[in-house]
Amino acid sequence: MKKSELLFAANYRYNFDRDMYVNFNAKKAFSLEFVDDRPEEDILRGIEEVPDDSGWKFYFNHPPSDGLKHVLIQDLEAA
Repeated sequence: MKKSELLFAANYRYNFDRDMYVNFNAKKAFSLEFVDDRPEEDILRGIEEVPDDSGWKFYFNHPPSDGLKHVLIQDLEAA
């Protein structure tokens, strides 16, 4: 199974504006680069990770800055 198919099967949708796979219910987002660069096992671990209710969880190769997180969260919650 392709990595994108794993994400689609777990109710992630691709956000073309941000190049991310997003699951609004789980409040998790995977950057396209993360998905492309990581093995399927890393993607599955992220999908299966239980959210900690502290807000959005971002899976990026390099963690986004606090400013970028703020902008991403505003964009995602406005969608």
